[in-house]
Amino acid sequence: MNRSMWILAALFAVMAIALVYQSEFDSGVERPWNDCKENLLQQMFSNSCTPRTGGVSIQTE
Repeated sequence: MNRSMWILAALFAVMAIALVYQSEFDSGVERPWNDCKENLLQQMFSNSCTPRTGGVSIQTE
C-alpha cells in the first residue's frame, strides 16, 4: 500500500472509532448550543440564546 492509502485507511479508522464512541451514549455527545435557535456563531457574537422549546430569551454573561 502506498502512502495515500495508509492515510485513507487511518481516516476511516478514526471515523469508525468516533461512530462507536457516539453510539455508546444514549443521546450522543451533549451539544448545549443546540438548545438555542441561533447558530453557534450568532451565539458567540450576540451572547444570547432563544430556547427552542420556549419563548424566554436567556442572556449569558
